[in-house]
Amino acid sequence: MSENSNDLRRIVFVAPSFAGESLRSAREITMLENVELLGICNHPFQNDDRSLFRDVVCVDDTNDFRQLLEAARSLQQKHGPLNRIVTTYEILLESVAQTGEALGLEGMSVETVRRALNKSSLIATLRQAGIGTARSQICADEASSREFAIQLGFPLVFKPLTGSGGLATWSIHDDEQLELALVLTDPSPARPMLIEECLSGQELCLDTITIAGEPRFYSLCLYRPSILEALEDPAIQWRCVMPRDISDDRYRQFIVQGLDAVRALSVGDAMTHMEGFLLDDGRVCFTDATLRPAGARIAPMLAHAYDIDPYRAWARTVLDGTFDGPWTRRFAVGTVFLRGAGSGAIESVEGFKTVEHELGEAIVDVRLPRSGALKASTYTGDGYVTVRHPETAAVEAALDLISRRVRINYSNSELTTFLKDEWVRRLQFYQFYKPAWEI
Repeated sequence: MSENSNDLRRIVFVAPSFAGESLRSAREITMLENVELLGICNHPFQNDDRSLFRDVVCVDDTNDFRQLLEAARSLQQKHGPLNRIVTTYEILLESVAQTGEALGLEGMSVETVRRALNKSSLIATLRQAGIGTARSQICADEASSREFAIQLGFPLVFKPLTGSGGLATWSIHDDEQLELALVLTDPSPARPMLIEECLSGQELCLDTITIAGEPRFYSLCLYRPSILEALEDPAIQWRCVMPRDISDDRYRQFIVQGLDAVRALSVGDAMTHMEGFLLDDGRVCFTDATLRPAGARIAPMLAHAYDIDPYRAWARTVLDGTFDGPWTRRFAVGTVFLRGAGSGAIESVEGFKTVEHELGEAIVDVRLPRSGALKASTYTGDGYVTVRHPETAAVEAALDLISRRVRINYSNSELTTFLKDEWVRRLQFYQFYKPAWEI
Protein backbone atom coordinates (compact mmCIF):
# COMPACT_ATOMS: atom_id res chain seq x y z
CA MET A 1 0.00 0.00 0.00
CA SER A 2 1.37 3.45 -0.85
CA GLU A 3 2.36 5.83 1.89
CA ASN A 4 -0.26 8.30 0.64
CA SER A 5 -3.10 5.96 1.58
CA ASN A 6 -5.47 7.21 4.25
CA ASP A 7 -5.11 3.80 5.91
CA LEU A 8 -1.35 4.15 6.48
CA ARG A 9 -0.43 4.09 10.18
CA ARG A 10 2.64 6.10 11.14
CA ILE A 11 4.05 4.49 14.28
CA VAL A 12 6.78 6.14 16.35
CA PHE A 13 8.90 3.66 18.31
CA VAL A 14 11.01 5.10 21.15
CA ALA A 15 14.09 3.46 22.70
CA PRO A 16 17.42 4.61 24.15
CA SER A 17 19.03 2.65 21.29
CA PHE A 18 17.77 0.22 18.69
CA ALA A 19 19.56 -3.01 19.56
CA GLY A 20 18.78 -6.45 20.93
CA GLU A 21 15.18 -7.01 21.93
CA SER A 22 14.11 -3.43 21.14
CA LEU A 23 15.29 -3.87 17.57
CA ARG A 24 13.34 -7.13 17.28
CA SER A 25 10.22 -5.31 18.51
CA ALA A 26 10.79 -2.56 15.94
CA ARG A 27 11.15 -5.13 13.18
CA GLU A 28 7.81 -6.73 14.11
CA ILE A 29 6.06 -3.35 13.93
CA THR A 30 7.11 -3.14 10.29
CA MET A 31 5.52 -6.56 9.64
CA LEU A 32 2.05 -5.30 10.57
CA GLU A 33 -0.39 -4.19 7.91
CA ASN A 34 -0.31 -0.60 6.65
CA VAL A 35 2.53 0.57 8.88
CA GLU A 36 5.31 3.11 8.39
CA LEU A 37 7.87 3.06 11.19
CA LEU A 38 9.51 6.19 12.59
CA GLY A 39 11.96 6.25 15.48
CA ILE A 40 13.24 8.40 18.34
CA CYS A 41 16.38 7.34 20.21
CA ASN A 42 19.35 8.59 22.20
CA HIS A 43 22.09 6.96 20.16
CA PRO A 44 22.58 6.75 16.38
CA PHE A 45 22.62 3.38 14.64
CA GLN A 46 25.79 1.33 14.51
CA ASN A 47 24.59 -1.06 11.78
CA ASP A 48 22.33 -1.38 8.75
CA ASP A 49 19.06 -1.81 10.67
CA ARG A 50 18.18 1.84 10.11
CA SER A 51 16.46 0.59 6.95
CA LEU A 52 13.58 -0.58 9.13
CA PHE A 53 12.70 3.07 9.78
CA ARG A 54 11.41 5.70 7.40
CA ASP A 55 13.12 8.29 9.59
CA VAL A 56 14.85 8.48 12.98
CA VAL A 57 15.40 11.49 15.25
CA CYS A 58 18.12 11.38 17.91
CA VAL A 59 17.66 13.34 21.16
CA ASP A 60 19.82 13.77 24.23
CA ASP A 61 17.34 12.09 26.60
CA THR A 62 14.33 10.03 25.53
CA ASN A 63 13.09 10.19 29.11
CA ASP A 64 12.63 13.96 28.80
CA PHE A 65 9.02 14.61 27.75
CA ARG A 66 9.87 17.99 26.17
CA GLN A 67 12.61 16.53 23.96
CA LEU A 68 10.38 13.60 23.01
CA LEU A 69 7.47 15.88 22.11
CA GLU A 70 9.69 18.15 19.99
CA ALA A 71 11.10 15.13 18.14
CA ALA A 72 7.63 13.64 17.54
CA ARG A 73 6.35 16.97 16.23
CA SER A 74 9.27 17.22 13.82
CA LEU A 75 8.48 13.75 12.49
CA GLN A 76 4.82 14.71 12.16
CA GLN A 77 5.62 17.90 10.26
CA LYS A 78 7.93 16.04 7.92
CA HIS A 79 5.92 12.87 7.25
CA GLY A 80 2.29 13.61 8.12
CA PRO A 81 -0.13 12.76 10.97
CA LEU A 82 1.07 10.18 13.50
CA ASN A 83 -1.06 7.25 14.63
CA ARG A 84 0.73 6.01 17.76
CA ILE A 85 3.89 6.42 19.81
CA VAL A 86 5.08 3.31 21.71
CA THR A 87 8.01 1.86 23.65
CA THR A 88 9.05 -1.40 25.31
CA TYR A 89 11.17 0.36 27.96
CA GLU A 90 9.70 0.81 31.44
CA ILE A 91 11.58 4.03 32.17
CA LEU A 92 10.14 5.58 28.98
CA LEU A 93 6.49 4.57 29.41
CA GLU A 94 5.47 7.81 31.15
CA SER A 95 7.26 10.22 28.80
CA VAL A 96 5.86 8.31 25.80
CA ALA A 97 2.33 8.47 27.27
CA GLN A 98 2.74 12.21 27.94
CA THR A 99 3.83 12.76 24.34
CA GLY A 100 0.94 10.74 22.98
CA GLU A 101 -1.56 12.73 25.03
CA ALA A 102 -0.01 16.05 24.00
CA LEU A 103 -0.37 15.08 20.34
CA GLY A 104 -3.88 13.69 20.78
CA LEU A 105 -2.88 10.15 19.80
CA GLU A 106 -4.52 6.91 20.82
CA GLY A 107 -2.64 4.78 23.33
CA MET A 108 -1.92 4.21 26.98
CA SER A 109 -2.71 7.22 29.18
CA VAL A 110 -0.37 8.87 31.66
CA GLU A 111 -2.87 8.01 34.40
CA THR A 112 -2.70 4.31 33.49
CA VAL A 113 1.10 4.30 33.45
CA ARG A 114 1.36 6.01 36.84
CA ARG A 115 -1.26 3.72 38.38
CA ALA A 116 0.93 0.70 37.64
CA LEU A 117 4.48 2.04 37.84
CA ASN A 118 4.23 4.32 40.89
CA LYS A 119 4.39 1.90 43.79
CA SER A 120 2.19 4.09 46.00
CA SER A 121 -0.57 4.12 43.36
CA LEU A 122 -0.07 0.42 42.62
CA ILE A 123 -0.43 -0.59 46.25
CA ALA A 124 -3.54 1.56 46.71
CA THR A 125 -5.16 0.11 43.58
CA LEU A 126 -4.40 -3.48 44.53
CA ARG A 127 -5.56 -3.11 48.12
CA GLN A 128 -8.81 -1.50 47.02
CA ALA A 129 -9.39 -4.52 44.76
CA GLY A 130 -8.68 -6.97 47.59
CA ILE A 131 -5.33 -8.09 46.15
CA GLY A 132 -2.61 -9.15 48.58
CA THR A 133 0.30 -6.77 49.10
CA ALA A 134 3.18 -6.53 51.56
CA ARG A 135 2.80 -4.43 54.71
CA SER A 136 4.31 -1.10 53.74
CA GLN A 137 4.37 2.65 54.21
CA ILE A 138 5.45 5.62 52.07
CA CYS A 139 8.00 7.64 54.05
CA ALA A 140 8.78 11.25 53.15
CA ASP A 141 11.39 12.00 55.82
CA GLU A 142 13.97 10.26 57.97
CA ALA A 143 11.89 10.37 61.15
CA SER A 144 8.87 8.55 59.70
CA SER A 145 11.22 6.05 58.03
CA ARG A 146 12.86 5.16 61.32
CA GLU A 147 9.52 5.02 63.14
CA PHE A 148 7.96 2.61 60.64
CA ALA A 149 11.13 0.52 60.46
CA ILE A 150 10.94 0.03 64.23
CA GLN A 151 7.28 -1.00 63.97
CA LEU A 152 7.96 -3.41 61.11
CA GLY A 153 11.19 -4.90 62.41
CA PHE A 154 14.24 -6.18 60.53
CA PRO A 155 14.77 -7.37 57.91
CA LEU A 156 12.80 -4.93 55.77
CA VAL A 157 12.88 -3.71 52.18
CA PHE A 158 13.71 -0.12 51.23
CA LYS A 159 13.10 1.17 47.69
CA PRO A 160 12.05 4.19 45.61
CA LEU A 161 8.51 4.56 44.29
CA THR A 162 9.66 4.21 40.67
CA GLY A 163 12.44 2.47 38.77
CA SER A 164 13.20 -0.98 37.41
CA GLY A 165 15.97 -3.54 37.47
CA GLY A 166 16.00 -3.88 41.28
CA LEU A 167 19.27 -1.97 41.67
CA ALA A 168 17.85 0.56 44.13
CA THR A 169 15.92 -2.02 46.17
CA TRP A 170 17.73 -2.97 49.36
CA SER A 171 17.21 -5.48 52.10
CA ILE A 172 17.89 -3.73 55.41
CA HIS A 173 19.07 -5.98 58.24
CA ASP A 174 20.00 -3.61 61.05
CA ASP A 175 20.07 0.02 62.24
CA GLU A 176 23.43 0.70 60.62
CA GLN A 177 22.17 -0.30 57.16
CA LEU A 178 18.99 1.71 57.67
CA GLU A 179 21.00 4.82 58.51
CA LEU A 180 23.17 4.31 55.42
CA ALA A 181 20.07 3.96 53.22
CA LEU A 182 18.58 7.14 54.68
CA VAL A 183 21.80 9.10 54.10
CA LEU A 184 22.03 7.95 50.48
CA THR A 185 18.38 8.48 49.56
CA ASP A 186 17.50 11.47 51.79
CA PRO A 187 13.71 10.83 51.67
CA SER A 188 11.53 13.93 51.33
CA PRO A 189 8.02 14.86 50.11
CA ALA A 190 9.54 15.36 46.66
CA ARG A 191 11.48 12.08 46.83
CA PRO A 192 9.63 9.64 49.11
CA MET A 193 10.75 6.06 49.69
CA LEU A 194 8.77 2.88 50.27
CA ILE A 195 9.48 0.69 53.30
CA GLU A 196 7.87 -2.74 53.24
CA GLU A 197 8.11 -6.09 54.96
CA CYS A 198 10.76 -8.47 53.68
CA LEU A 199 8.82 -11.37 52.19
CA SER A 200 9.95 -14.99 52.32
CA GLY A 201 8.71 -17.78 50.12
CA GLN A 202 8.62 -18.36 46.37
CA GLU A 203 9.04 -15.23 44.28
CA LEU A 204 7.42 -15.45 40.87
CA CYS A 205 5.86 -13.40 38.12
CA LEU A 206 2.71 -13.42 36.02
CA ASP A 207 2.89 -12.14 32.45
CA THR A 208 -0.26 -11.37 30.49
CA ILE A 209 -1.56 -10.23 27.15
CA THR A 210 -4.54 -8.00 27.89
CA ILE A 211 -7.00 -6.75 25.31
CA ALA A 212 -9.47 -3.97 26.27
CA GLY A 213 -8.60 -4.50 29.94
CA GLU A 214 -9.29 -8.25 29.99
CA PRO A 215 -6.39 -10.76 30.21
CA ARG A 216 -6.51 -13.12 27.23
CA PHE A 217 -3.26 -14.99 27.97
CA TYR A 218 -1.09 -15.54 31.03
CA SER A 219 2.19 -17.26 31.84
CA LEU A 220 3.89 -18.05 35.14
CA CYS A 221 7.63 -17.92 35.83
CA LEU A 222 9.49 -18.78 39.06
CA TYR A 223 12.49 -16.82 40.38
CA ARG A 224 15.18 -18.87 42.12
CA PRO A 225 16.25 -17.44 44.50
CA SER A 226 14.44 -14.13 45.01
CA ILE A 227 15.79 -11.07 43.21
CA LEU A 228 16.88 -9.49 46.50
CA GLU A 229 18.80 -12.61 47.52
CA ALA A 230 20.57 -12.62 44.17
CA LEU A 231 21.41 -8.91 44.46
CA GLU A 232 22.91 -9.42 47.90
CA ASP A 233 25.12 -12.34 46.85
CA PRO A 234 26.95 -11.66 43.57
CA ALA A 235 28.13 -15.28 43.40
CA ILE A 236 24.56 -16.60 43.00
CA GLN A 237 23.70 -17.62 39.45
CA TRP A 238 20.09 -16.44 39.42
CA ARG A 239 17.45 -18.44 37.51
CA CYS A 240 14.05 -18.04 35.90
CA VAL A 241 12.03 -21.22 35.47
CA MET A 242 8.83 -21.62 33.45
CA PRO A 243 7.27 -24.92 34.59
CA ARG A 244 5.41 -26.67 31.80
CA ASP A 245 2.28 -27.25 33.90
CA ILE A 246 0.98 -24.09 35.56
CA SER A 247 -2.41 -25.55 36.48
CA ASP A 248 -1.05 -26.93 39.78
CA ASP A 249 -3.11 -25.92 42.84
CA ARG A 250 -0.10 -24.26 44.47
CA TYR A 251 -0.15 -21.56 41.79
CA ARG A 252 -3.91 -21.08 41.61
CA GLN A 253 -4.32 -18.20 44.06
CA PHE A 254 -1.35 -16.31 42.65
CA ILE A 255 -2.80 -16.56 39.14
CA VAL A 256 -6.35 -15.65 40.23
CA GLN A 257 -5.19 -12.61 42.20
CA GLY A 258 -2.72 -11.62 39.49
CA LEU A 259 -5.39 -11.58 36.80
CA ASP A 260 -7.69 -9.61 39.10
CA ALA A 261 -4.84 -7.16 39.68
CA VAL A 262 -4.40 -6.62 35.94
CA ARG A 263 -8.15 -5.97 35.61
CA ALA A 264 -8.01 -3.49 38.50
CA LEU A 265 -5.17 -1.60 36.80
CA SER A 266 -7.34 -1.06 33.68
CA VAL A 267 -4.42 -1.32 31.28
CA GLY A 268 -6.34 -1.45 27.98
CA ASP A 269 -4.32 -3.21 25.26
CA ALA A 270 -1.00 -4.17 26.83
CA MET A 271 1.50 -6.78 27.83
CA THR A 272 1.78 -6.73 31.62
CA HIS A 273 4.31 -8.13 34.06
CA MET A 274 3.35 -8.64 37.74
CA GLU A 275 5.83 -9.77 40.43
CA GLY A 276 5.05 -11.13 43.86
CA PHE A 277 5.41 -13.94 46.39
CA LEU A 278 3.73 -17.14 47.43
CA LEU A 279 4.49 -16.91 51.14
CA ASP A 280 5.27 -19.81 53.44
CA ASP A 281 2.05 -19.11 55.37
CA GLY A 282 -0.06 -19.42 52.21
CA ARG A 283 -0.59 -15.69 51.56
CA VAL A 284 -0.14 -14.11 48.13
CA CYS A 285 1.57 -10.71 48.03
CA PHE A 286 2.24 -8.66 44.90
CA THR A 287 5.14 -6.21 44.94
CA ASP A 288 5.61 -4.74 41.45
CA ALA A 289 3.89 -4.27 38.10
CA THR A 290 4.79 -2.90 34.71
CA LEU A 291 3.11 -2.42 31.34
CA ARG A 292 5.63 -3.78 28.88
CA PRO A 293 7.15 -7.13 27.89
CA ALA A 294 9.07 -8.68 30.77
CA GLY A 295 12.83 -8.38 31.04
CA ALA A 296 15.26 -11.03 32.33
CA ARG A 297 14.95 -12.97 29.04
CA ILE A 298 11.34 -13.88 29.87
CA ALA A 299 10.06 -12.83 26.42
CA PRO A 300 12.50 -15.15 24.59
CA MET A 301 11.61 -17.90 27.09
CA LEU A 302 7.95 -17.51 26.11
CA ALA A 303 9.03 -18.11 22.52
CA HIS A 304 10.64 -21.41 23.49
CA ALA A 305 7.78 -22.52 25.75
CA TYR A 306 4.97 -21.87 23.27
CA ASP A 307 6.78 -21.83 19.89
CA ILE A 308 5.58 -18.27 19.25
CA ASP A 309 7.12 -14.91 18.38
CA PRO A 310 6.64 -12.78 21.53
CA TYR A 311 7.79 -9.62 19.75
CA ARG A 312 5.06 -10.00 17.15
CA ALA A 313 2.60 -10.75 19.98
CA TRP A 314 3.54 -7.42 21.62
CA ALA A 315 3.14 -5.47 18.36
CA ARG A 316 -0.21 -7.11 17.61
CA THR A 317 -1.41 -6.36 21.15
CA VAL A 318 -0.51 -2.68 21.46
CA LEU A 319 -1.02 -1.61 17.83
CA ASP A 320 -3.75 -3.91 16.51
CA GLY A 321 -5.55 -4.63 19.81
CA THR A 322 -5.46 -8.31 18.88
CA PHE A 323 -4.43 -11.58 20.53
CA ASP A 324 -3.53 -14.36 18.08
CA GLY A 325 -3.89 -17.26 20.54
CA PRO A 326 -4.79 -19.48 22.21
CA TRP A 327 -1.36 -21.08 22.52
CA THR A 328 -0.26 -24.39 24.05
CA ARG A 329 2.63 -24.51 26.52
CA ARG A 330 4.64 -27.33 24.96
CA PHE A 331 7.86 -27.09 26.96
CA ALA A 332 9.28 -26.16 30.32
CA VAL A 333 11.97 -23.50 29.92
CA GLY A 334 14.66 -22.16 32.23
CA THR A 335 17.43 -19.57 32.10
CA VAL A 336 20.44 -19.35 34.38
CA PHE A 337 22.25 -15.99 34.48
CA LEU A 338 26.01 -16.38 34.60
CA ARG A 339 27.72 -14.63 37.50
CA GLY A 340 30.44 -15.38 39.99
CA ALA A 341 32.52 -14.24 42.93
CA GLY A 342 35.14 -11.64 42.20
CA SER A 343 35.20 -8.20 40.62
CA GLY A 344 36.77 -6.22 37.83
CA ALA A 345 36.97 -7.41 34.22
CA ILE A 346 35.96 -10.81 32.87
CA GLU A 347 39.07 -12.83 32.03
CA SER A 348 37.68 -16.21 31.03
CA VAL A 349 34.70 -18.57 31.21
CA GLU A 350 35.23 -22.22 32.08
CA GLY A 351 33.05 -25.30 31.82
CA PHE A 352 30.57 -24.38 29.10
CA LYS A 353 31.94 -26.82 26.52
CA THR A 354 31.36 -29.70 28.92
CA VAL A 355 27.83 -28.50 29.66
CA GLU A 356 27.12 -28.05 25.96
CA HIS A 357 28.24 -31.60 25.26
CA GLU A 358 26.09 -33.08 28.05
CA LEU A 359 22.91 -31.10 27.40
CA GLY A 360 23.01 -30.99 23.61
CA GLU A 361 19.77 -29.84 21.99
CA ALA A 362 18.24 -28.92 25.38
CA ILE A 363 20.27 -25.69 25.14
CA VAL A 364 18.27 -23.29 22.97
CA ASP A 365 19.90 -19.91 23.66
CA VAL A 366 23.32 -18.80 24.91
CA ARG A 367 25.16 -15.57 25.51
CA LEU A 368 28.52 -16.22 27.15
CA PRO A 369 30.22 -13.44 29.14
CA ARG A 370 32.47 -11.28 26.98
CA SER A 371 36.16 -11.28 27.86
CA GLY A 372 37.38 -7.85 28.87
CA ALA A 373 33.94 -6.53 29.86
CA LEU A 374 33.49 -5.19 33.39
CA LYS A 375 31.44 -7.34 35.73
CA ALA A 376 27.74 -6.45 35.59
CA SER A 377 26.19 -4.95 38.72
CA THR A 378 22.89 -6.77 38.81
CA TYR A 379 21.28 -10.17 39.10
CA THR A 380 21.04 -10.82 35.34
CA GLY A 381 24.81 -11.13 35.34
CA ASP A 382 27.27 -11.20 32.47
CA GLY A 383 25.58 -13.76 30.24
CA TYR A 384 23.00 -16.53 30.24
CA VAL A 385 22.13 -20.05 29.12
CA THR A 386 18.53 -21.03 28.31
CA VAL A 387 17.32 -24.65 28.17
CA ARG A 388 14.02 -26.30 27.39
CA HIS A 389 12.54 -29.79 27.75
CA PRO A 390 9.04 -31.29 27.88
CA GLU A 391 9.61 -32.12 31.57
CA THR A 392 10.12 -29.41 34.20
CA ALA A 393 12.36 -31.67 36.30
CA ALA A 394 14.75 -32.07 33.36
CA VAL A 395 14.99 -28.28 33.00
CA GLU A 396 15.70 -27.89 36.72
CA ALA A 397 18.43 -30.55 36.52
CA ALA A 398 19.99 -28.85 33.50
CA LEU A 399 20.10 -25.50 35.31
CA ASP A 400 21.72 -27.20 38.32
CA LEU A 401 24.38 -28.68 36.03
CA ILE A 402 25.13 -25.32 34.40
CA SER A 403 25.38 -23.60 37.80
CA ARG A 404 27.85 -26.20 39.05
CA ARG A 405 30.02 -26.41 35.95
CA VAL A 406 30.21 -22.92 34.42
CA ARG A 407 32.62 -20.57 36.15
CA ILE A 408 33.63 -16.98 35.38
CA ASN A 409 37.11 -15.77 36.23
CA TYR A 410 37.47 -12.05 36.96
CA SER A 411 40.57 -9.88 37.15
CA ASN A 412 40.05 -9.55 40.92
CA SER A 413 39.37 -12.91 42.54
CA GLU A 414 37.88 -11.36 45.68
CA LEU A 415 35.00 -8.91 46.01
CA THR A 416 36.55 -5.64 47.17
CA THR A 417 33.55 -3.29 47.08
CA PHE A 418 32.34 -1.99 50.43
CA LEU A 419 28.60 -1.96 51.07
CA LYS A 420 28.37 1.84 50.89
CA ASP A 421 30.23 1.96 47.56
CA GLU A 422 27.99 -0.75 46.12
CA TRP A 423 24.79 0.99 47.24
CA VAL A 424 25.98 4.33 45.83
CA ARG A 425 26.71 2.70 42.48
CA ARG A 426 23.33 0.96 42.39
CA LEU A 427 21.49 4.16 43.31
CA GLN A 428 23.26 6.15 40.59
CA PHE A 429 22.59 3.73 37.76
CA TYR A 430 19.36 1.84 38.47
CA GLN A 431 17.27 4.02 36.13
CA PHE A 432 19.69 3.40 33.26
CA TYR A 433 20.11 -0.33 33.79
CA LYS A 434 20.71 -2.37 30.63
CA PRO A 435 21.58 -6.09 30.57
CA ALA A 436 25.15 -6.91 29.69
CA TRP A 437 24.12 -8.49 26.37
CA GLU A 438 22.54 -5.24 25.11
CA ILE A 439 25.55 -3.02 25.79
